[in-house]
Amino acid sequence: MRKSIFILAAALTLPVYAAAPDPAYMFGVWSLGESKNCEAGPAWVFLADGYYAEVTLPDKGPFATGLWKDEGGAIAYTHSHMPFPDMMKANEMKRLSVEERTPDKLMTRNYRGVARVFHRCPTDALKAPAGQTAH
Repeated sequence: MRKSIFILAAALTLPVYAAAPDPAYMFGVWSLGESKNCEAGPAWVFLADGYYAEVTLPDKGPFATGLWKDEGGAIAYTHSHMPFPDMMKANEMKRLSVEERTPDKLMTRNYRGVARVFHRCPTDALKAPAGQTAH
């Protein structure tokens, strides 16, 4: 009886996200907003090297960049707006708390408590700017 109570108590103290998902999960283009809009609008592009860029789909950006890391229950990130006057200063690490995660949708809340909803877009949602043949 004591052993089962201990196991139950231990299970109740475990975090909801015991481990971060496969890092490859986040790579790609994610539109930002209540509804999925991969044709036009704000998006974050999560790169495999730990950087991200804030862009406007289909072909504007980046207007902000930073570092990111998937911590499972949160997406940790730094943030710098162009033209990056603070580029040589250490940036504060902020977090988007993950409230819901599916393969195509991330419901998060920022450090101020504001909801941020991301929807996965196809990789070709981000286009090269007019007059530029490729990225």
